[in-house]
Parts: sequence; structure tokens; C-alpha cells
Amino acid sequence: MVESTIYIRNKTGLHLRPATELSQMCAQMSSEIKFLFGDKVINPKSVLMLIGAGIKQGSKIVIQVEGENEVEDLKKIEEAIEGGFGEEMIALEDIQKDE
Repeated sequence: MVESTIYIRNKTGLHLRPATELSQMCAQMSSEIKFLFGDKVINPKSVLMLIGAGIKQGSKIVIQVEGENEVEDLKKIEEAIEGGFGEEMIALEDIQKDE
């Protein structure tokens, strides 16, 4: 299993459009994927679970990936989230100083 901690930097958080893109991408992966957000364990292959989690701008999530292609799958997920799904983003420094 591989794991990474990442911050949501989209100004509007993980709303329907980016959650749908992320969910569709994760659903194509054979690895088992979990997002840990607060006390929630989220299956990111479900757009409803992603939306229901209420992941807002600045939220910290832990991504856990286990499977044959776990390293590659984790990298794809990180790149997608860090890319902001084509939306306006806040600086990472602004998030970390608020913690």
C-alpha cells in the first residue's frame, strides 16, 4: 500500500464537476483506493461519497492506494488533484499557515 497527504486547493472545493472527474478516473483503476478525510473513509470511485464528504478548499485528505499499479495510480490521483481540474486555486502556503 502507498499513501500520500494532499490539500484541496480549488477555491470552490471538490464540488460536483471535479468530484465527477476524479470519481470517473478512480473507477477506471484496478487498485483499491481510499480517501481519509477527518473521521470519514471515502471510496473515491463513488461520486456520491465524494460529494457527501463535503471536501472544501483547504481540506487535507490522505490517499491510500493498494494494488498491482498502486504507485502509478497514486501519482495519477495526486496529479489530477494538484492540477485543480482546470479551476482557480489557492496557494499551498495559504492553506498550511491556516492549520
